[in-house]
Amino acid sequence: MADNIAYVVRGARMKCDKGTHTRKINLPVSHGTYANKNPMMNKTDSIVDKNISYFGVCNGDCPSNGADITLVTETGGIVTGKKCQVKTLNDWINAKEDTLVEGKAALTEKSILVCAYGGQIRFVANGQK
Repeated sequence: MADNIAYVVRGARMKCDKGTHTRKINLPVSHGTYANKNPMMNKTDSIVDKNISYFGVCNGDCPSNGADITLVTETGGIVTGKKCQVKTLNDWINAKEDTLVEGKAALTEKSILVCAYGGQIRFVANGQK
């Protein structure tokens, strides 16, 4: 890819800036376009519980839906608080409009997803290994 910006593929790691944990993006069914033999993602792969999970404990404005959760952090500590849920407002932004994956702009490591609760989700690894 030009400008050394990699395409995002199934399994890429992402993080919400309001959450405590990274998560992998999921793609239940491939769009049929591949980068280094890995299924590429497009800007509409932003569906909660299909493509995107929760991001640990929320340090932002996520609503409190019942009891707090307690998790082991990625560094081995313990964190307790409300679940960092995602509520998407739109598709991913900063997608590569001139590279299409099933007719829609391809995700890159520069793509961002905005959460209704104030978080921004960004990729920390493109998944291509």
